[in-house]
Amino acid sequence: MKLWKLAPAVAILAAGLTATQPAQAATQRATAACALAIPARISVSGSYNLFYARLGAGCPDSIYTAVWKSTPAVTAKPQGRLEFTKGSRTAQFGFSGAFPVLGTITWQPAGGATDINGVKVADLATGYTVSRCASVAALSGGRQGSRTALLTTVSYWRPLHDRYERWAGKKVLIQYQDIGTTTWKGLAYVTTNSVGQVTYNYYPNRTRRYRVYVPGTTSIWDDYSPVISR
Repeated sequence: MKLWKLAPAVAILAAGLTATQPAQAATQRATAACALAIPARISVSGSYNLFYARLGAGCPDSIYTAVWKSTPAVTAKPQGRLEFTKGSRTAQFGFSGAFPVLGTITWQPAGGATDINGVKVADLATGYTVSRCASVAALSGGRQGSRTALLTTVSYWRPLHDRYERWAGKKVLIQYQDIGTTTWKGLAYVTTNSVGQVTYNYYPNRTRRYRVYVPGTTSIWDDYSPVISR
């Protein structure tokens, strides 16, 4: 009989436990996942390079402080910290062109995002950026009769020297587009000389659009020259 009398109490306790579990799960799901809106690729192209990061998708308006750490460090703050403070949704970071950070930069959360009272309101998501030096291609040309001559000049940003330098011995692709079409076609691969230039002559006997594609490397971005018509 005593066991029978305890059964309703046990049932009530079990029901109470069952009722609280969904509420706890709902609370856990309510925490937002805040993404870091960071450029997917950044280009080193000057003596000093400044970039912007923003609070992205899933970041509540109530965020007052959010901090990420960069690896390798690309900010002047300890551990390469990128800090959003006092409700700001934009932060800056940058580095010199003489000693740039090249390769993949990983942005890892340094804790969670908090509101003005220090209460966590969001989880921070890891972000990634790829940093490389810039390359630049210039294309000029002329026509005489049926002959078209194209001159390509290629340069790239040189760390340590802190300037652009001509890219000698670089293989590039000259492309053309017939007037009235939208398709680019390969014309010829050519290689720059010791001063980063190369001339190409051919005889299309018509006006076409031209551009040059510079393939990239693991430390230098690829590039297209502006389009010319000849």
